[in-house]
Amino acid sequence: MYQLLNILAFLLLITTIAFIGLIRSNTIHRRTSRILRKAQNAPWNLVEFTRLHPSQWNRREYYRFTEEPVRSFAHRYNGRFDTAILHWEEAAVLDLMIEYKFPVRYLPKKMKEEDYFQTGLYSLALAESGISCSSTKLVTVYCLQDVAKRCIHDKLKRNCWHCEHGRVFEKRFNPDTIQKHLKMLDEVWYKKRLPKATPSETKCKPCSFSKTGDCNYSVV
Repeated sequence: MYQLLNILAFLLLITTIAFIGLIRSNTIHRRTSRILRKAQNAPWNLVEFTRLHPSQWNRREYYRFTEEPVRSFAHRYNGRFDTAILHWEEAAVLDLMIEYKFPVRYLPKKMKEEDYFQTGLYSLALAESGISCSSTKLVTVYCLQDVAKRCIHDKLKRNCWHCEHGRVFEKRFNPDTIQKHLKMLDEVWYKKRLPKATPSETKCKPCSFSKTGDCNYSVV
């Protein structure tokens, strides 16, 4: 009897933890959805937005920026993000950094590490420019190429956030994680350290060398 009570207590604990995790996940998703619904297309570019006089902006008005270039002088890289949503407090605040990915055959079951790294690089560059990124969420939207093409061709006004054909993942921006990966890459790019092979199914499938079986680092 005592053993049965222990098992029931353990199952109750696991169920409670899972339920709390589910509530927390849904809360995060609802907040992201709320920001997306409230966001309006910005009438300025990103540089103009960050230089606005305080009398020209309102707190908690979210603005959507698309296809804006970013540059990091500290880490020597540049790029162009898909979508970013910001608002003003004491300074400009980056709420969401969003990237859209269009795989050919398979939708991932979680955010890919390289996609988290890419959106993290954009956010790190914005943080370097003085934008607050302490509460930034990195978001990746995955949709198969054929589905996305039909959506554009037929002019369907689908909401990517609730579309049954795609998948959306979000993670909190961690600048320390991004800088750690950057440090490793810098050793390869600038210090001539040879890359270390880490073959796996997810990494080798999209590699062009895997189609011919000719790989300099590992056997596929």
